[in-house]
Amino acid sequence: MTNYYTGRDGRASWRPDMPWRAAEALGIDRFKPPTREQLARLYEAKRADNGEEWSAHQRKISAYDLTLAPHKSVTLAAEFAETDAERAAIWHAMQVANDETMRYVARELGLARRGRGGKDGAEEGHVAWVTYRHTTARPTVEALDPESNQTYLIDTPAGGDPHAHFHNTMFNMVVTDDGHVGSLDTKQLRSRVHEFGAYFQAILAQELRKIGIAQTYDANEQATVISAVPQEISEFFSKGRRNVLKAAQSYASEQGLQWEGLSIERKQKMLSMAGLAARLGKDLDADDHDIWKRQAKELGWVDQSLMGPEIDTGLDRHQRLDQAWRFVARHLGQEFETAAVIDHQKLRTYAARGLIATGIEGGISDIDAVVELTEKRGIEVRGQKVQLIIEMKGERERVTHTEQIRLEEDLAIHIARAASDRSGALGKEAIEDAIARSGLDFTSEHGQAQRKAVHTWRVLKTPWF
Repeated sequence: MTNYYTGRDGRASWRPDMPWRAAEALGIDRFKPPTREQLARLYEAKRADNGEEWSAHQRKISAYDLTLAPHKSVTLAAEFAETDAERAAIWHAMQVANDETMRYVARELGLARRGRGGKDGAEEGHVAWVTYRHTTARPTVEALDPESNQTYLIDTPAGGDPHAHFHNTMFNMVVTDDGHVGSLDTKQLRSRVHEFGAYFQAILAQELRKIGIAQTYDANEQATVISAVPQEISEFFSKGRRNVLKAAQSYASEQGLQWEGLSIERKQKMLSMAGLAARLGKDLDADDHDIWKRQAKELGWVDQSLMGPEIDTGLDRHQRLDQAWRFVARHLGQEFETAAVIDHQKLRTYAARGLIATGIEGGISDIDAVVELTEKRGIEVRGQKVQLIIEMKGERERVTHTEQIRLEEDLAIHIARAASDRSGALGKEAIEDAIARSGLDFTSEHGQAQRKAVHTWRVLKTPWF
């Protein structure tokens, strides 16, 4: 684990505002950089200083990895920056976005669960994480072993693509003010990971505007893109691993072999050969960064500063929130074209994405405000104004809209009317004969209810949520 994160270009750093209680519970010296030995202990759910368990409660999972990455254009703007100062400024923007996002994650996940599986509730506490800043996509390729049906990640000698990203491993430990040590509320992580990613993009866009870098949305309106970086160059530096895999598959085909049927050992050898071939000639002993710069020049990259005066969106808070609401309303309208019900969490994700372009000066409170506006104003679905309806299902909030409820109520009326008309209805014997010939199993509780409905013409009503 530690080798994966610190290999090649990785370097580790503690959470910049590490709470002393979290550091004390994990045996961390927050004023010194982490060592490989300390990290190895922490990933075994042991204290960094003496190797003792964090608490009496054994943990199957010691940490969770939240990886945050900008669009490829931001990576390339930093990689090919005209000066070291500009490169540092762009990296600083990425680092600020990463740290702010992780503080948000810490706020939402930092609830110490009490009792087995959190059955006794949760209490606010302090958490810790370590960040690894990487500049390169690892030159790994997924390969399936046909014998074991296991998928392996295989390293190749090919140079990786430029790819700025941050691995944030948050330790599965929360310590409260009274010293109680619990585990993270990981349900929040699973359900809100897209929102956290969108928040990272919104903060990054804001930081880049501060240094005068013009931006736009990507094709899916999920990330901020630096306008001055040509799309074709971004695409070129996104396919290194795919090229190695294609070369290995072509080599196997030339030998009369089927790639899918090869053992994992043979696949590894061919991938190594393909990766090495990709670096033959003038690139064999060259540094990755030198190779990238040469390739960019060949593609027409022009050395120029992308920075300028701070960019003002020209929007006051009311205008920012209104524009973000319109973004949310448009995307929710598209969601409801094919879905009757969605998770409420999507409102927060779209709100954060809408704030990428407008600015997110208010931080998390801006997301809250845009969601509140959406719930208050409603949206349009298929050209019709509707209000959102929110209900709890278990521990999840689910969302539908007034038009969907109207449609379902109308459908129920039509079904009930049709069920009351018994003209031409099959008799009991005919129905039983059809059931027997169907081969379907009606012995379960649901099956018995269906069977009863068939005979009584009763409609089984399913709640919309």
